[in-house]
Amino acid sequence: MKSITARILAITALSLCAAPFAHAQTASGVEEKLKSMEDSWAAAQLQKDHGASVVDGLLSADFFGVDSKGKIRNKGEWLERMRIDTDTYTYSKNDSMDVHVYGPNIATVCGTSTEKGKDKDGKKFSRSFAWADTWMERNGQWQCIAEGSSTPVAKH
Repeated sequence: MKSITARILAITALSLCAAPFAHAQTASGVEEKLKSMEDSWAAAQLQKDHGASVVDGLLSADFFGVDSKGKIRNKGEWLERMRIDTDTYTYSKNDSMDVHVYGPNIATVCGTSTEKGKDKDGKKFSRSFAWADTWMERNGQWQCIAEGSSTPVAKH
């Protein structure tokens, strides 16, 4: 009886020690996945539709975001704003990203990005801004459910 109890205790102890390790591996996989999705979002801005077709697949149907001017937009409004953007982009990349995994299906990504190009009048711009995206995994697919971004700061 003591032998069985000792074995059960040993197995329980080992499984408790392994659980944080398994979560760390999962969190690492989520972190890489979300960073890749964020990089796809930034790179898509160079497309003719300013990335609306790519971002459409990243945003949840019930997405809401706060843009750099403080306007709250749903998914449709967010994508339309992207489509009608009159700027021409020659560069759009994420400078830094920090991922915080809060559970098996929820995480935030906070980062900074830089955009370069020309406005509708042909004037060159280079601007950086900070943003925070909230991601949720639903039915095996990660989707951005909310975003907030800062006012762009012009670079000289």
